[in-house]
Amino acid sequence: MKKVHFKFGHNIFILVVFIILMDPKAYMGQWFHEWAGLLIGLFFILHKILNWNWIKGTSKRLFGKVSGKVRLNYIMDVLLLLSFIFIIWSGMEISENIDFSWLGIERGQKNMIWKSLHGSLSALVIIILGIHIGLHWDWVMARFKRSK
Repeated sequence: MKKVHFKFGHNIFILVVFIILMDPKAYMGQWFHEWAGLLIGLFFILHKILNWNWIKGTSKRLFGKVSGKVRLNYIMDVLLLLSFIFIIWSGMEISENIDFSWLGIERGQKNMIWKSLHGSLSALVIIILGIHIGLHWDWVMARFKRSK
């Protein structure tokens, strides 16, 4: 399988699972929501690894000559990274099923700040993902054209 096909399938997987996770009670319940949330974090890290050359190259020339689209995409990537970090951390803070006591986190804290942060950032990520996909729309359409 070509790397580009793997990346495309990987991206679709992240998007679909993230959308499923938007309702913690749906699909297979809270237990699934928490474990799949951690797994999606690992897949997000893999996404960054697969795109490391772009990240590194763009970071080097970000304040030089790059198009507005590339600069906006870079900003969206940073926002996604920060959002995912805080979504995962807040999810760990409010987890009811996974024991994170080894991190000093009590199981199932009902802190409304963590719950609000978790839900709000998740909704924000859907918006940012929409922008991110829009910025990569030509790449997405090229994958479909090549698969015919």
